[in-house]
Amino acid sequence: MKSHDQVISEFNELVNMTASELERWLKSDDSNSAGWPKADGDGESVGHDSGRKIVEVLKSNPRKEADKYTEDQVSHMRKVVSYCKRHLAQEEKANDEKPVEEVKKTKSYASLKNWGHDPLKKREANKDGKESTEPRQEEFEDNDNGEEDSDETTEHTGDKRKAAGDQSGANKKRELRNKRVANTSNDDEGSKDEDDDEEDETGKSASQKKQKGAGKQQSQNGKTADNGPNKGDTVSWNWGNGQPEGKVLDVKAEDTSITTKKGNEVSRKGTKEDPAVVLDTGKSKAIKLSHELNEG
Repeated sequence: MKSHDQVISEFNELVNMTASELERWLKSDDSNSAGWPKADGDGESVGHDSGRKIVEVLKSNPRKEADKYTEDQVSHMRKVVSYCKRHLAQEEKANDEKPVEEVKKTKSYASLKNWGHDPLKKREANKDGKESTEPRQEEFEDNDNGEEDSDETTEHTGDKRKAAGDQSGANKKRELRNKRVANTSNDDEGSKDEDDDEEDETGKSASQKKQKGAGKQQSQNGKTADNGPNKGDTVSWNWGNGQPEGKVLDVKAEDTSITTKKGNEVSRKGTKEDPAVVLDTGKSKAIKLSHELNEG
């Protein structure tokens, strides 16, 4: 059995996300795309509970002083080390050979991030044998509100980076400064990558066919959704080996969040074409994007 000091050392090496990065990730759509589902059907996995415990550990001892950790914290650290090492042994080599965007779509990527390890950070650090010389996106954003993760920025941000990469000299520096200002003003929008690697890809294409013939839905704040179910409809979605059901409470073409019965915040980025659907499961509330729902 590993000593406390060894467990703490390996934990701090494997958990390469900050508390704010991990908190933000756990609230994102993509964090729900992998892991063993919890029984309450809120759309979370067992990894979410582990991730929140990791956040508590990181916040309680930011200096990572070994003698400041409690027995319970070290016990959870031991689980995190075991889980991450097992998954990395199985997936790391294969993922290293895949493009970044393909890695982000894998369930192992989402699962490891739920447990505090971002596999792409290591790749980025190894790219030139050192950390990237360009300031990291989350450094700008953490200075403002202690949140946001570079892996959760929108496609729009990625386009900006690409455009900046095509420039040189003074233009590139000027573009980078503009990006910092733009990203700071957009922090509160909670933007995320639009890709949603859900448990069942076939459910996406089937529900999109349903959406084509659906009428416009009016949300409570007046924004309309071109697709989606009607309020009061009973719908289902794929989760684990089952298909939980819920009654549609609202359909919103905007960023939407709910608080589950356990006090956890779950969010979806709704649009007119793929609105966020707020559901009453009987025991709690749930939220899904329209394409995540099964065809009736």
